[in-house]
Amino acid sequence: MRGYKRFKEGSWRLVVANGADPVTGRRRTINETVRAPKNRAGAKLADARLAELIAAVESGRHPDHQEKPGHGPTVGEIAQAWQEANRPRQDRRSGDWLGWSPKTAKTVTDNFRHHILPVMGSWNANNVTGVHLDRLYRKLEQETGLSPTVIVRCHGQIRAMFNWAVRKRMVSGNPALAADPPRVKSRQLEVPSMTEVRAVQEVATREFATFIQLAATVGARRGTLVALRWGDVDLDRATVTFSRSIAESEDGTVEKGTKSDRTYSVTLGPDTKEMLALHAGRSRERAAAVGVEFGQSSFVFSDDAVSHWSLAWPSHAWQRFSTRAGIARVRLHDLRHTAASQMLMAGVPISVVAERLGCTEGNILRTYRHFIPGSDHEAAELMDRLMRGASVVEPAISSKAGVA
Repeated sequence: MRGYKRFKEGSWRLVVANGADPVTGRRRTINETVRAPKNRAGAKLADARLAELIAAVESGRHPDHQEKPGHGPTVGEIAQAWQEANRPRQDRRSGDWLGWSPKTAKTVTDNFRHHILPVMGSWNANNVTGVHLDRLYRKLEQETGLSPTVIVRCHGQIRAMFNWAVRKRMVSGNPALAADPPRVKSRQLEVPSMTEVRAVQEVATREFATFIQLAATVGARRGTLVALRWGDVDLDRATVTFSRSIAESEDGTVEKGTKSDRTYSVTLGPDTKEMLALHAGRSRERAAAVGVEFGQSSFVFSDDAVSHWSLAWPSHAWQRFSTRAGIARVRLHDLRHTAASQMLMAGVPISVVAERLGCTEGNILRTYRHFIPGSDHEAAELMDRLMRGASVVEPAISSKAGVA
């Protein structure tokens, strides 16, 4: 173990070699200052402290921070490597997005930069325990004022980071598995009725009323609707194809694939088709007024006939018009729940609902099971009949089944 001292600006500067960084490969050192005069007594005091540092590093523990410098990366170093490995990027050949979605990357970066790394970024990752993380969560809740939902999200990101680090053999275990984040009660779905949706449409502008019509009848997400171009709309066949979305990223908004990362088409009802046709006419007139060519690549929702709406604009517009209509408790995203619940309660097959919303049947069942009519009612009647002594047809046993 190497170490040395030198006198500079009225004090002794001690430097002890601390091995190589496991992530970057760079040399690491421990630095400390001893305030003592430049004489024999001061040099002796500095030598004694230097010997203590060297002994502490050789034993694997820094005396001041109670960590293991040189025996593993810090939390900050792992976080940087993990985020770099998953950073969103486009394949040069196919144009497909790789790694995290831009929105996920932004959320992870923001949470680590503002909440996690300021507290534990310099900690040795191998020394972090579940107790340390519990203290972090209490600090974020009591001192920073974060909601339990955000803290649970931070916990999930810490757990994912350590899972990745364990697979890469950068750390020996995942402390997040022993942590106890706050419990968050599942939020009850706020599902606006079609009457409430129509009330907002009546006070909205014609352009935003068209946006509401699509959101409520198709169930598409905000970013997917904002990314819609006229080339995706076939008014003759009354269909719309969703293949991309606008998402937030660290560098602003970007255009990417849909959330499910697949292209899907939906059929438009007569009223929705008519509203889109009128909207197309107004868009064409707006483009001609400013001397811009209107075509397949033009955005459906645009104020200048060139660029799409800001991603935040539909949410702000919904809040303004819904407040004016007297139903401010509802979010714009809740229109997706309206579309799903209304179709399910009307008996539309789950597979069709999933296709129109651009998700899987499993997602529909997990989120909207209680809107499926008949299943619970039929089960209740069945159990009553059984209690009265009615017989139930036993399930057939396959001839291929083995004998227990």
